[in-house]
Amino acid sequence: MNLWAYTIRRLLLLIPTLLGLTLIVFILSHVSGNNVILAEYLSPKLTGAARAIATQALIARFHLNQPIYVQYFYWLNAILHGNWGYTNTAIYSGPVTTAIALFLPNTLMLSVVAAILIWIIGVRFGVYSAVNRDSVSDHALRVGSFTLYAMPIYLIGVALIIVLGVYLKVLPISGVVSPTMVSGLSWYVNGISYPTHIIIIDAMLHGAWGVALNAAIHLLLPAITLALAIVAGLIRILRSSMLEVLDQDYIRLARSKGLSERIVYNLHARKNALLPVITLFGLTVAGLLGGAVVVETIFNYPGIGYWTTQALLDSDVGGIMAATLLFGLILVVANLLVDLIYAFVDPRIRY
Repeated sequence: MNLWAYTIRRLLLLIPTLLGLTLIVFILSHVSGNNVILAEYLSPKLTGAARAIATQALIARFHLNQPIYVQYFYWLNAILHGNWGYTNTAIYSGPVTTAIALFLPNTLMLSVVAAILIWIIGVRFGVYSAVNRDSVSDHALRVGSFTLYAMPIYLIGVALIIVLGVYLKVLPISGVVSPTMVSGLSWYVNGISYPTHIIIIDAMLHGAWGVALNAAIHLLLPAITLALAIVAGLIRILRSSMLEVLDQDYIRLARSKGLSERIVYNLHARKNALLPVITLFGLTVAGLLGGAVVVETIFNYPGIGYWTTQALLDSDVGGIMAATLLFGLILVVANLLVDLIYAFVDPRIRY
């Protein structure tokens, strides 16, 4: 099977997966009954007959008086047309799609920086640990990776705050930028920068290089926390993969030809050892999304994870279900990309 046929097959299989995801989210949103859904749209000031009239209007609007399967198709149609409902939290109230547009860019920036750190740290230390097998440094790296792997992400974050933020005072511990840096700026309103909603980029677009640098410094501690929580697994798997590759016959052949160890490691071994790591991409995305909820809450970082936490604290069903659907969509797409990349790198899995 060629790559195009495999890609088409995977895209077709994506359809029932997405339908299944939407069905699960829909069922979860209706488990608590219609009253919870209606509470998102009813004003607490309405009482008596006015509240009853508003309730009946909402029931008709959302087809809540019809069978559940009919409600699902109406709900799915609304989702496909960009109507994801409303959210009412302490940090934002309004359409869910607007909330996603405001908060998702910060999470994407945080995840990209964390992913870069994960790749740099994981590949370097994973290869180094395998090359120096059973040495003191190898044992130290293995103990360190096991320790990080066992630690919950909030504990890593708190430890970094205490050491780097409170004790050494080298990095800020909260927010995306110092309030004094953005006071009075027209493009920074209520904690959100415009037009991209990523303050580093927006500051550079407006020529505010000091603000951009300050925002970059604020990004470091959350990104390091998120990276350390995930990188341990990458180091362990890459070490095992590298050790397996180093025992292959073609590595012995390369050494018998007189090639230096550096060329053997970097040109022949590392490239093949990275193949299994590609399959970790989907798990890495899951770790970044799950970790972002905790990390953004710890560091008061206004991303999609922080908004999700606020929705949970405020019992905001619209926000919770929208975040669940969004995270699910991202994971499904990420796993699709993993399959396609792996099929491109290793043609054997297409069959």
